[in-house]
Amino acid sequence: MKNIIKIFICIIIALGISYYLVNNNIFKTDTKSSVYKDTEEYLKNEENKDINEIKEKIDEVNNPKEEVPEVPEIPEIPDDPSGMSPKDIFQQNKILMIGDSFVEGMAAYGVLYSSNAIWERGKRIDNMSDQLAKGVEYNPSSLILVYGSNDVQMWDYNVDGFINAYSNSLDNITSSLPNTKIYVCSILPVNEVGLAEDPSFQYIDLFNQRLEDLCNQRGIPFLDSSYILNLESDPYSPDGIHPKGFYYEKWALDILNKMR
Repeated sequence: MKNIIKIFICIIIALGISYYLVNNNIFKTDTKSSVYKDTEEYLKNEENKDINEIKEKIDEVNNPKEEVPEVPEIPEIPDDPSGMSPKDIFQQNKILMIGDSFVEGMAAYGVLYSSNAIWERGKRIDNMSDQLAKGVEYNPSSLILVYGSNDVQMWDYNVDGFINAYSNSLDNITSSLPNTKIYVCSILPVNEVGLAEDPSFQYIDLFNQRLEDLCNQRGIPFLDSSYILNLESDPYSPDGIHPKGFYYEKWALDILNKMR
């Protein structure tokens, strides 16, 4: 009888201990430790992502794409609707181009009649008074000034000296030709050959900026046709300064288009 009571007591105790352990999660096993809870959630989130998206990101890291520079949009140069050539339009409307060897190119390639082009190699804006005298004799309705390349070489980085000289010449021109419409052409850039020949050409952009400011102050149209150089892969003559022959007729057409 005593043995039965002992066994019964042991069973009661065992059941009590078992109940306690079960309700306190002692025998509940978790194969995944709480230490890795964050990792587990991350992996679950990654499993839900599009596998192609992940591959694309990996490819972007391993094989970065080269940045392709934007190609500037080159405006189309329209033909004259009248069907007339630039030289005939210049002559009929008494338009005169005056300046340095770039104007010589207009006459040399037959783009303008010699009567509509006054030029001299090496000419600058500060010593153009003899050319102005010829211009006054012609008495043009419009006068297109093409100076700057030789000026940059003379003035180097002294852009103030260049602007003062240009301003003085504009005063003389407007005084001598009060009824003539004046236009100012930008200074054309050079390539690496031209820059190696004279490092002063590195200031062309600065000279153009200041020259455009001067024109804006005076209400004079500033004509920038340098984009035409981008129409050819190799637009320069061997000196790296003057454009090849293709440039000049397109230049005349662009000037006329801007004048309209």
